[in-house]
Amino acid sequence: MSRYIEKAGLDASGLIGPSDLPRALPYNLQPRDFLRMVEDLYQLLHDLNVRLDDRDYDRLEELLDPAGFSGLISRAVVDGVSKFSRALVKNRYHNGYPDLLPARTYPGDSTPHGDRGGLEVKASRSDTSWQSHGPRAGWFCVVQFEIDRDETKAIRDREPTMVRAVMVAELARDDWSWQPAAAGRMRSGTASIKPVGRAKLRAGAVWVDPTYRGAHELRLTTERQAVFGEGAEGIVLEALRQSGRPARAAELAELVAPPAGLQAHDVKSRVTSALGRLVRAGSVRRIRPGVFEAI
Repeated sequence: MSRYIEKAGLDASGLIGPSDLPRALPYNLQPRDFLRMVEDLYQLLHDLNVRLDDRDYDRLEELLDPAGFSGLISRAVVDGVSKFSRALVKNRYHNGYPDLLPARTYPGDSTPHGDRGGLEVKASRSDTSWQSHGPRAGWFCVVQFEIDRDETKAIRDREPTMVRAVMVAELARDDWSWQPAAAGRMRSGTASIKPVGRAKLRAGAVWVDPTYRGAHELRLTTERQAVFGEGAEGIVLEALRQSGRPARAAELAELVAPPAGLQAHDVKSRVTSALGRLVRAGSVRRIRPGVFEAI
């Protein structure tokens, strides 16, 4: 059998325990439900692609454009989660929001714009660029997958499509940026998840492919650093005032890193830069080289 239509292997050791999540999942969902969903997704892709290959068609990854294949993954995830949950049902309204609705909440399990909870699903090949038609508050599930596009290998020798991470988090409207449609363009505006939202999702991962774990953790650190950087001046000034004494950048980094979910070395350069800006703004003074105090 061609390698690219083999059933992808699923490593259950990537499962995150419920007690290790930053907060409990909604609707009595458990991390294992999402693991079973990935297992079902792999079986679906395998079954469909074997049949296509038997008829001399390309596999789905080549037949569908990127958006079409992501849409297929997303719909399969919605079906899978609804199958394993007694509290959620598939939204039967075409392109309705959210994808999964609380059971027995809407007539016919159908609504264009639900406002009573639920779970929205996004499937993406990107590890950062997660978008929606509008900024929304609620629970989101992002399924990050990877298609082997190595052009140095024949298509039949490439790896089957793999899910790299399944992430679940509750996002606020402020976790999104909004880019309105350009004048004269038919395309609608686009909402993108900001670093603060991406950090929430990474921290809320319920399953991560063990081979991707290092990249996942690095991306989580990067997002948290970006969030810290956005508010670094206020954070550093408050820490300096709370300490009640002069301090060095390294000392302040030790104080402010843990609340941000980071290590001191992750934020030291940002703390140093923030101190420089605070000195120029007149909020902090340098009493001797490398030592600062709040004014």
